[in-house]
Amino acid sequence: MKLNAGILVTMNDEREVKEAVHVIVDDGEIVGIEDGYASGDDVVDARSEVVIPGLVNCHTHMYALPIRGAPITAAPESFHEALQEIWWNVDEAFTEETARLSAVGSCAEMLEAGVTAFCDNYSGPNTLPGGLEAVADGVSRTPIRGLIAFETTARNSTEEAIAGLEENRAFIEEHEAEYDRVTGHYCLHTLFTNTEPIVEECVERATTADRPIQIHLEEGEVDVDRSLETYGERPVYALESMGFFEADVIAAHCVHTTEGEIEVLAANDVAVAHNPYSNTNNAVGIADVETMAEQGVTIGLGDDGWDPDMFETMRTAVGIHKLKQRNPSGFDGPTALEWATIGSAAVMGMDDRIGSIEPGKCADFVTLELGPNPITPENASHYVVSAASRGDITRTIVGGDVVYEPGRGVSGVDDSTMTAVGEASAALWERL
Repeated sequence: MKLNAGILVTMNDEREVKEAVHVIVDDGEIVGIEDGYASGDDVVDARSEVVIPGLVNCHTHMYALPIRGAPITAAPESFHEALQEIWWNVDEAFTEETARLSAVGSCAEMLEAGVTAFCDNYSGPNTLPGGLEAVADGVSRTPIRGLIAFETTARNSTEEAIAGLEENRAFIEEHEAEYDRVTGHYCLHTLFTNTEPIVEECVERATTADRPIQIHLEEGEVDVDRSLETYGERPVYALESMGFFEADVIAAHCVHTTEGEIEVLAANDVAVAHNPYSNTNNAVGIADVETMAEQGVTIGLGDDGWDPDMFETMRTAVGIHKLKQRNPSGFDGPTALEWATIGSAAVMGMDDRIGSIEPGKCADFVTLELGPNPITPENASHYVVSAASRGDITRTIVGGDVVYEPGRGVSGVDDSTMTAVGEASAALWERL
């Protein structure tokens, strides 16, 4: 196939933005970008539109979809209370069918919002063993690319934590090969919900399998307080002492991480999944991504399961960091687009395949009809971040195939499937 682009935001190393070009795709891979427009039956014509790389959500929880609108009466006044009073009740109410359908529904929503790849962490202790395979089955019913894991926690028992680690091992070794676009990794919920032996066991398994570990790190103050009580030092230093950073680590949030801890993350090549929309909703604070960037930390954007519209996540990032500095010029909008594409791809260890539009990469694109103002190579990235939304998407393309168009829906997902998603959500509410 060939893709005509009025404006092409490449996100390549030079961050080039090209005008009036066409992208040549062969067998799902970009093989060239040439000036001018192509013609023929195999052409996708976006000559009046802006084309960006497929968006990448590097930290999400698809199992959050079913509780939207749920009649939950809890009124937590802290992040820890939200975990105890809401989330831990939700994940214990999950069944394999809820896991499967929440994955289908979430993947459909992400594709509708231009997300072509994601990193998910699932928590459903009562679905073990087999819950992660149910998630993978749900993901595979759509054409999205997914990195999935079971969220290991010892909050109830060490045995439950071991079962979580085993769930990840079993998926990677026994089931992953069944899927074309779904791969496994490891995940620890937090330091404060695990123990040192579990951390060490997770590192051993992840490094042996050559897979990353994702962890919620210093999202709430409880993580810091418990670490000081248990280990006598802050979480990053405690994890360093445990050898945690011998693995490839994706640290989600890092809201309360100090400059000294950021230096440790940078020295150990830890990547950070920044979740600005979630952090405002949970009222936990604002991560010091400015210092992280200065230290050379790889940064990507995630929605933490709150909102699949990554355009809103990008705008939230811009807004909160300007507000934090009280400076309307304090954060550069295109940086948010960089983090939502090539940055998130790098966080997930997939930047050799996705995150930018250049030869050798997967042909994952989003086409946008932004009008009415003029869009030029100089203003395109700013324009996308400041004005675009999922409603402006005309196509989501994965591997050279158009997998979503307004009015036609997402490939592989029909109305009956989405009805089943809603019914599964209602059933979950009854169990809460």
